[in-house]
Amino acid sequence: MGAYTAQLSSGTPTSTLRIAGTARAAVLFLEEARVSVQIVFLMRFLAAAAVTAGGGLTGVGPGLIAPAVSWVLATLFTYGINGVSDVQEDRLNRTGRPIARGDLSPTAAARLTWLSAAGSVVTALACNNVLLITFVLAFLFLGYAYSAPPFQLKRSAAGTSGSVLLMGLLTYAAGWTAAGEGRPPGAMLVLAAAMSLWMCAVGAVTKDFSHVRGDAAAGRRTSVTAWGDTTARLVGGAGALLTGGGFLAAALTGWPALLGPAAAVLAGGSVVVAVLCYSTRGDAARGRTPYRAFMVTQHLVHLALFAGLFVTA
Repeated sequence: MGAYTAQLSSGTPTSTLRIAGTARAAVLFLEEARVSVQIVFLMRFLAAAAVTAGGGLTGVGPGLIAPAVSWVLATLFTYGINGVSDVQEDRLNRTGRPIARGDLSPTAAARLTWLSAAGSVVTALACNNVLLITFVLAFLFLGYAYSAPPFQLKRSAAGTSGSVLLMGLLTYAAGWTAAGEGRPPGAMLVLAAAMSLWMCAVGAVTKDFSHVRGDAAAGRRTSVTAWGDTTARLVGGAGALLTGGGFLAAALTGWPALLGPAAAVLAGGSVVVAVLCYSTRGDAARGRTPYRAFMVTQHLVHLALFAGLFVTA
């Protein structure tokens, strides 16, 4: 930030410099927290709320805004603290994120991280929803435990996959309780289970393919460093096919109109991910490709769901 403000005219008022520096730090913090990941977490939350509201978007009103803001801030905290905790590994893995490349100081990122956590809790409390507050606190704790000492669940494949699974389930649960409590709809439960398993069995595994150097240096027992590249790719590919096939079977059996299009997208994406897990073996330049396919697929799944809800509303 200092290098940036130094580029400005020395005649610029101090207050202006501070505002400019803070604004730039906030933008870099959003980049560090991975905008595409933040978007898909919000999509999960909104998808659960929309399905809970009766399968149409008409039941989702202004009362959903504050819970959604609380959840976005909670996910910003989770990925912010991950960036602050992973500086050395990210540099070795050449992720290119702001902290690793030196554009955002870990201190500034940490401040914004904890500010996000505080904002999340305050907003949740203002919603006066006990379950939502519980889910927010659980998510914040899990986000901290995943990255920071003394827990650092990210150091093992089981800890990583388990954490990611719970983060997904908590997000869908938060969307459900924000839209109205009562018995969760079966369609929402199937969606939550399938897409959380997609995160756990596919995303948590394929992300390791391009992070071997940094993970090994940090002593992490990830899917690749613990099982070997071949086994990890088999697990990632098989996990994708099983999750995609299972979701499609469940959707066509119980909710073909509501979940069918989204399940078809996941099934197609699972084949793409499985093929990429096999075809990118030994190709360091394409090591990130299976994870990118995983990420694009989950965005498309939720977009397909929203499109279906819009049509049927």
